[in-house]
Amino acid sequence: MLALVLGTAAMLKVSYQDTVRQQKTTLRNLSIAFSAQTLIVAQAVDEAMREVERSDIPSSRTGPVRLDDADVQGAAREYLLGLYVFDRQGRLLATAMSSGAAPALPADAGQPGAALQVSISAIDPTTGRGIINVVRPWRDAAGRRLGSVLAQVDSERFERIYSLVELGAGGSVTLLHRDGTMLVRGPTLPHNIGKSFSHTPLFRRYLPHAGRGAFETVSPVDGQVRLYGYDAVGNYPLVIISGMNKSVALASWYGRLWTAVSLLALVCMVAVFLAWRVARDARRQQALIARLEASEARAGRSAGYLAAILNAVRTPIWVLDGERRLVMCNEAFARFVGRPPAEIAGHAEAELFDPDGTAERERRYARVLASGRAEEAPGTVKDSSGDARTVIQQTSPLLDAAGQVQLVSLLTDVTERERAEAHLAYLANFDALTGLPNQAHFRHLLGAELADAAARGTQLGTLVVSLARLHEISDLLGIDAGTAALRELGSLFQSQLPRAAGVARIKDGEFALAVHAHHGRGELEEFAIALHRRLSQALSVDGREFFVGPRIGVSVFPEDGQDADELFRRADSARNRNGLEGDTIHFFSESAQFDLDERLTVEAQLRRALERGELRMVYQPKVAIGSGRIVGLEALLRWNNGKLGDVSPVRFIPLAERTGLIVPIGAWVLEQSCRQVAHWNAAGAGLKVSVNLSPRQFDRKDLIPMVGRCLRDSGIDPACLELEITETALMGQGGEVDALMHAIRALGVELSIDDFGTGYSSLAALKRFPVQRLKIDRAFIRDLGRDDDSAAIVRSIVNLARNLKLGVVAEGVETEEQLAILRGLACDDYQGFLFSRPVEADAVPALVERNRAVFA
Repeated sequence: MLALVLGTAAMLKVSYQDTVRQQKTTLRNLSIAFSAQTLIVAQAVDEAMREVERSDIPSSRTGPVRLDDADVQGAAREYLLGLYVFDRQGRLLATAMSSGAAPALPADAGQPGAALQVSISAIDPTTGRGIINVVRPWRDAAGRRLGSVLAQVDSERFERIYSLVELGAGGSVTLLHRDGTMLVRGPTLPHNIGKSFSHTPLFRRYLPHAGRGAFETVSPVDGQVRLYGYDAVGNYPLVIISGMNKSVALASWYGRLWTAVSLLALVCMVAVFLAWRVARDARRQQALIARLEASEARAGRSAGYLAAILNAVRTPIWVLDGERRLVMCNEAFARFVGRPPAEIAGHAEAELFDPDGTAERERRYARVLASGRAEEAPGTVKDSSGDARTVIQQTSPLLDAAGQVQLVSLLTDVTERERAEAHLAYLANFDALTGLPNQAHFRHLLGAELADAAARGTQLGTLVVSLARLHEISDLLGIDAGTAALRELGSLFQSQLPRAAGVARIKDGEFALAVHAHHGRGELEEFAIALHRRLSQALSVDGREFFVGPRIGVSVFPEDGQDADELFRRADSARNRNGLEGDTIHFFSESAQFDLDERLTVEAQLRRALERGELRMVYQPKVAIGSGRIVGLEALLRWNNGKLGDVSPVRFIPLAERTGLIVPIGAWVLEQSCRQVAHWNAAGAGLKVSVNLSPRQFDRKDLIPMVGRCLRDSGIDPACLELEITETALMGQGGEVDALMHAIRALGVELSIDDFGTGYSSLAALKRFPVQRLKIDRAFIRDLGRDDDSAAIVRSIVNLARNLKLGVVAEGVETEEQLAILRGLACDDYQGFLFSRPVEADAVPALVERNRAVFA
């Protein structure tokens, strides 16, 4: 038990150290990635400053000169708030990309010998966001200092990027100046922005010795123990540090700790219980011998009385004299050796009982006689039928009536108990149905093979195989047929040995294999293909042929993991990954794992978005091309999550479609849009709103009642509502689509086909559907003026709509050139950034009022 405790403690210590080391490596790599991103921005800003420095900046007495913003290219445009040129006296000479009042040159700018200075100012005490000032000396061709170039960068852009990474409670990504000043932190800590942390271990101990690394320390912010990884940002006076609470980093290790402690406690309890049982049996046997001795003393020479007692005991008992001849025995001993009791007395023990063990017994008898104490000894002997039995022989010294020393022995048969224990041990490690190792034993086997592969420097593949259609056998032919099929499949997997280093049945119709790949990944691919081909063949059961539908997931050591649990989990994850039709062998992919993690995170937050009130509506105007008047609004959904921030509709709408969440969200959107247009029109706005319907909503039987309820509850005129349905959704529906659209029109609601031109609409369908307008997809509008094919497509759609007496709306209009072309093609309406981006609901009345004032 002590060895188990020490071994478990050593294993947990190594696991703890590995976990901490892996988390430090992850944080360091994360810091390197953010450092690279920050370096790109810093180089872009630096290059923009150098470009301004190279510009011809005349000295003006009337005020600063405005430089051409087009000179600023690349990533710098997204981050810069402005560029400013000052002379040596701090007077502003020129500006670029500036939209507000010119700032003053920072007080510490222009220090002698400083090539580049970074500081932060204008820190918002509520949000912690500020302006990062980057100052570079302005010199002439001869190297003489003429003044300074100041670039101002919005820290909010960096904060949003750093906040994208989920590092658990207390985790953060921080941009610091090399002098210790905190510039940006995601998530933000407003009261610490601009504060110096030069006294921390990062700046005192680690950064002076290495530009990148990882360490563990107590956080100077809140006193929590955290793991950190850091990386200096190129040659700039900046450093990125990523931190994670140590408790978060060790979450998986804590799980292994409790599992190991629980298993250790269970093993110790079993060992104590077994020891107690053996001790109890020994005590009982010793008590019995003591009673026998007492009975012999009281009964004197009454052999009959003693024989009755002995025969009442079912355990073999016999007494030997000094020459090792039997003096007496009970009936149980006679049955054990297979002779009548009358023929046994006087015979040598070796003639009756286990002659092969005579020498060992004689040594034991000598010890008993020498010590005068009883002794127990386990062993294996054969009974009268020749069966080997596991026994415990207990021998004690005994004095006869004449004072001669004799030996009395008692034989306890523990064969059945050992068999039961062996069977329990077998069931704990093997599948009773197929005889293959089970999942727990397979992980032990896989661990051993991993150690062998690591020692040899070769690859090892972990394959998880599921037979998706195996249940069809028992469903059709019954449980017995399904069991027979499983045994046959177990034999098939067993036949993969020794090519496979280990084979196991995991559960139901799932199996696992460990395969060495001495010649690289291609060897694993060949094995997986061959196994899949064999499993894909027909399985004959009771004269019927079945196909079990194998799917195989593969992970490879050392690329995909270092331990058995990780490799098994990743192979199982690869098996569950959706692939192309017929693509049923999947190797683990890190990108697929990351996509899955991100999708599940977004999905978990989206499921409670309505409950938390995180969704809101914005509205984009539709404008008549001929008159320029606003003729309607399109309702668009936006999501701001406290954990994920602003989430793009491109990211969460498809996920809502896949999970079915789009149904309650879509109902909420329609309800909110109807209430909003009712509010506007009550004030005399006279607006019309269009709402997108998802294919999932279009499939539901309660769509018409839901639309009718929204109209009644809001009290709006049905003509003020338009429902947009994508062309792909319409063409993908069955014959019910026609009746459904006519039912919507019967409510007085108008219909339009969204993203027209991207699907496969037939003229017959367009003629039959009761739609009022077509919306040209933005993909065709984007290339107007640059691509003749796009113009031809738009012209064809407009002409088609005219012939069918339908209105036409162009989406995504962003330039005057596009609008002019659409006007020439006689398109009816348009919407896009050219007129207005989507606006909040409370901004719509003012926007409409301004538009109407133009035409008043």
